[in-house]
Amino acid sequence: MSTRFCWLFIVGLIAASCGGETSDSPLSEKRPDASACGATGLSCGAGNECCSGICDSVLHTCATTVGRCVTAGGSCNAATDCCSFACNGGVCDGKVCVSDHGACASSGECCGGNCSGGKCEPLSGSCRTAGNACTANGDCCSKFCKAGVCDLGGSWCVQDGDVCSNAHDCCGGLCNVAAGGTLGRCETPKPGSTRCSGGVDGTVCNGCNDCCSRVCVPYGTSGVKICERANGCHIDGDLCARDQDCCGNDQSLPTSGKNVQCVRENPADVVGVCRNPMGCSPDGNVCHYKQDSRYACVVSSAPNNCCAGVGNSGACQLDALGVPRCGGGTCRPSGDTCAFTGECCNGAPCVPDSTGQLRCTSTPDGGGPICIPSGGSCTVTADCCAGSVCHLPPGSTAGTCAPPPPPPWDAGVPDGGSCAVYGQSCTQASDCCNNIPCLDPGYNPCAAGSTNCHCYIPVK
Repeated sequence: MSTRFCWLFIVGLIAASCGGETSDSPLSEKRPDASACGATGLSCGAGNECCSGICDSVLHTCATTVGRCVTAGGSCNAATDCCSFACNGGVCDGKVCVSDHGACASSGECCGGNCSGGKCEPLSGSCRTAGNACTANGDCCSKFCKAGVCDLGGSWCVQDGDVCSNAHDCCGGLCNVAAGGTLGRCETPKPGSTRCSGGVDGTVCNGCNDCCSRVCVPYGTSGVKICERANGCHIDGDLCARDQDCCGNDQSLPTSGKNVQCVRENPADVVGVCRNPMGCSPDGNVCHYKQDSRYACVVSSAPNNCCAGVGNSGACQLDALGVPRCGGGTCRPSGDTCAFTGECCNGAPCVPDSTGQLRCTSTPDGGGPICIPSGGSCTVTADCCAGSVCHLPPGSTAGTCAPPPPPPWDAGVPDGGSCAVYGQSCTQASDCCNNIPCLDPGYNPCAAGSTNCHCYIPVK
């Protein structure tokens, strides 16, 4: 069978190249033999050195490869490297891993990575980890049962409780591996109480109040609903890599400059959680939006106490992704600092400059969609032009739009096409992946000549 390169276009995750013989693997898409490319976390200077095809421009390490895998006979460091979820003696097994409680001869055969007393021990006691047999989505930690196997492809990151081999793959940014083991379970740090009512970015959800962002939308073609990222600064309760990532930490904004910190549960953790001080909510933070009774999350645990105007004064507004955020006031011009895109004039993206400072970008001359081209800075995929996605180190607001991939066939369009994912700019309905509507800020179908429309599912 001939070898070709294929590209998987993942909503909210990095565009990543992959290679190998074509097949219908139920677990994930193939990537090159691990011995010929850099695995997640290894140092790199360019994307072609990495299995994912992307070298993180901030960390200078190979980006995460969730959703891609090494075929039978390829080199592996852990079971999560392999399409079969079975890594024996540093080589991917051609047989699918043995499900929990099944007969085994070695730990490398087991989906959970532990063979004890001739049987595979479960890695999780509450749900089935990736690779295990399943009959329904609810059986799986990922909430995604594909072709009778628990699959990681229900989100761009691995869910809490599911199998991991490195922290970069986890939605919560932590991978708890027992001493001497190669596989662990994903976790989210809990350094103390926050105003977040639910899950961090990428975690599975059923409704708006399950998410820190208050936005729960379908991911890709999986049909699994996950918590959408909020653009710009990171909201209270969401992950962070530094204090500067958190809404309210920016001293240059009129209603911020508060003692907001990125608090780590353990000093050695890669990520922490944004925690706000007592008092009013700063620019960019989630708030209780009550100005429209049709709003889907009108019953919310978020307080309605924006620093820019306490009470229902108009300071709490829905941004372009449907996240209710503190802002308001006069829009901020190109080059000015910002907390999120909703504060910038003419819908210009709020993205980091070379120092990591969030600033409003310039709008294009002569009109046209407002978006960041390939290679530019971003905070979420919605910042990038269609055909690119934003790669972010765990918890960081400093990301990069990946180069446009070849045809994003996995996003629901024919070969040779390209489409915009949730939150990206569009001019007509056919621009958007998976039949997502193309709407203007008033939730109306985008009119001819409009330059401020997005692929968006109304949240009210």
